Amino acid sequence: MTQEDHLWTIEEVTNHAYEVFLELAPDNLSEQDIIEFNKYREDLGFIEESEPDESWHEFTEFEIEPELYVQVLVGLEFDNQDVLFARILISRDKAAPFVHVLWK
Repeated sequence: MTQEDHLWTIEEVTNHAYEVFLELAPDNLSEQDIIEFNKYREDLGFIEESEPDESWHEFTEFEIEPELYVQVLVGLEFDNQDVLFARILISRDKAAPFVHVLWK
C-alpha cells in the first residue's frame, strides 16, 4: 500500500475545505460578508489551493508537511481588489483529519 492510498486527492480536500467554509461561514463572517459572497460567488468567487505557507506555524503546534497538508483560499476576485474570506489548512491524511480556518 502506497502513501497515496492514505491521502485524499488535492481536489477532494479542496472540495471538503469549501464544504467546511460554507458550513461555518454564517458563524464566523458578518452578515454583510455572507450577503456579498452569495451575491458574487458564481461570477467572481475563487477557491485556490497551494502548499501551506510559513505563516501557519504560528497557529499550529506541529510541523506542517507540505505533502500532507493543503492551504485553501476562499474569496472573491474583483477588478481592483480581492476579498479573502477564509484561509483553510486541511489534512490530506485519511486517518488523521484536521482542518483549521482563519477567517476574514
